[in-house]
Amino acid sequence: MSSREFLYHWEQDPPYPPEDFSVEDNLADLEKMDAAHRNGSRYTYTVMNHDETQVLGCIYLLPNDDRMYGTAAVTSYDGTDLPSIDATVSFWVRVSTWADGFERSLLSAVLQWLRDDWSLERPVIVTNEKLEHQIATIESLGLTRRFDYDRDKDMYTSHAYA
Repeated sequence: MSSREFLYHWEQDPPYPPEDFSVEDNLADLEKMDAAHRNGSRYTYTVMNHDETQVLGCIYLLPNDDRMYGTAAVTSYDGTDLPSIDATVSFWVRVSTWADGFERSLLSAVLQWLRDDWSLERPVIVTNEKLEHQIATIESLGLTRRFDYDRDKDMYTSHAYA
């Protein structure tokens, strides 16, 4: 809940987490994500501190044909389109970790992990137009905006970087 304001804009389905978000609500979310992870339709990874006492963020890996993109209007900037990519990656980290560069370090490691362990050649990192800090972090790694996608239910346009 320490990054609730950031997550409100990150999630695109506000308000999330709601102010009355309970441990039971969180468990229900985790169970849904675990089921999707186990059946191979979506992968969610929790990022923890070294001694695993604090959640620092999450990484979400989705196929390019995920149901989330089914009704999206896609605008390409360089000829890249959704069917040409391997997967979409979104992530968040606690706002309290931004100042020490953790977000950039994590994203760099994730990109390497996707290449080395997942053999993904064409993943994109997805964020939305409201998240200027995350956009700056993504662009600091030399990634460029390839396409946007819009869904009616989203508050903001999402950008995809590779």
